[in-house]
Amino acid sequence: MTFRISHMCLLPGGFVVGIALTSTGSGGYVFVVGRDVLDVSYLDPAAGATLAAVVAVLVTVLVRARRELSALSFAGFALLGVARSTGPWDVDMYLGGVAAGLLLGGLVGLCATADRAWLQTALATGVLAGVLLGGPIERLRTSLPRRYADYLPGPTVDAAALAVLALTAVVLAVALRSGDFGERADPAVSRRAVVAGIVVPLVGLVLCWWFVHRAWDVGSGGEMRGRWVFGIVLVAVVIAAALWLEDRTGIVLLAAMALVATGGIGRSAFPDSWPWLLVPAALALAGTVLGRHFPRPVLGIAALAVVAASTVFEHPPWDDLHLGATWLLLPLAATYTFASSLPSSGPVTWAWTSTGVSVAAVVACGLTAAYLGRRRI
Repeated sequence: MTFRISHMCLLPGGFVVGIALTSTGSGGYVFVVGRDVLDVSYLDPAAGATLAAVVAVLVTVLVRARRELSALSFAGFALLGVARSTGPWDVDMYLGGVAAGLLLGGLVGLCATADRAWLQTALATGVLAGVLLGGPIERLRTSLPRRYADYLPGPTVDAAALAVLALTAVVLAVALRSGDFGERADPAVSRRAVVAGIVVPLVGLVLCWWFVHRAWDVGSGGEMRGRWVFGIVLVAVVIAAALWLEDRTGIVLLAAMALVATGGIGRSAFPDSWPWLLVPAALALAGTVLGRHFPRPVLGIAALAVVAASTVFEHPPWDDLHLGATWLLLPLAATYTFASSLPSSGPVTWAWTSTGVSVAAVVACGLTAAYLGRRRI
C-alpha cells in the first residue's frame, strides 16, 4: 500500500473532527442550585456530538456528488473556524456539532472510491487520535479549565486551532484538485445502517438526559432506585443494533462500545510535557498498520477489555498498571480494532463517536449517582 495525499489529508481531517466532538466547550459542569441549568450544562457535549452524528449520516446518505461533498467539508471547516474565533457562547457546542457533522459526512462521502478501505482507515485513525488526545491536548494548552471560560474577559481567538483548520483545508483542496482520491464508486447504503446511525445516538442522548434529570434526586436515604438500569439499557441497545447490522458495520459499533468502556486517556494523569503526545500518536499509527495487515477485530476488542479492566487499579500502589494500559495499550488497541473492522458499509460507522459520548455520559452519571448514594446525601 502506498500512502497518498488523500490519506494524509484524511488523517488531520479526522483529527479535527475528533477534537471537535470531544471538546467540552462552554457547556461544562457548573455548580448551581437548580436542576434545569445543570441538565443543560451537562448535556451540551453529548447533544452536540449526537447532532454531529445525525448530520453526518444525512450528508452521507443524501449527498453523492463529489463537488457537493467537498463544499460541505469546507463548510464544516469554516463553521469550526467561526466557533473557535468567537469565544465561548451559549450555543457553541451545537454550532460545533453541525460543523463536525458536515465535515465528517463530507469526508466519509469522499472515501467512496476503489481505495475505500485505506481511506476509511485513515479517517478513522484521525478521529480516534482526536478523541483519545483531545483531553490531554486541552490540558496542556490552557491552565484554566474550559468550564471557567465564560468568566474570562472578552472573546478570545484560538489562533493555533485556526491554523490547524486552515492547513487541513488546504491539504484537502490540493488532494481534490489533483484527483488523488480516484474515481468515485457508489456502494449501496444499507437502510439498517441509516436507521441505526440516527436512532442509536438519539436513544443514548434521551437516556442520558433522563438519567441526569433524576440522578441528583437520590432520595433521603440515598437509594439508587434502579437508576443503573439506564446504562444497561443503552448497552443493550448498542449490542442489539450491532447484531442487526450487516457486514462489518456491527463489529465497528461493538468496537466503539468497547472503546467507551475503557474511559479514554484521562487528563489528570497526563505528564505536563508535549513530547509525551508522540507516544500514543505513534502507537495509534502502529495499530492502524497492524490492523490492516493482520485483521483480527476480536483480538482488538479483547485488548480494549483489558484496558477497561485495568480501572480497578486506579489507586496506589497498583495505579501504574492502569496508567500503562491507558497510555501504551489503549491507542494501539483502539486503532487496531477499527482498522481490522474496515471497510464498512453505511454511515453508522461514523456515528460511533457520538454514541460513545452518550454511553460515556450515562456511565459518568451512574458513577456520580452511586457516589451520592454511598454518601447518603
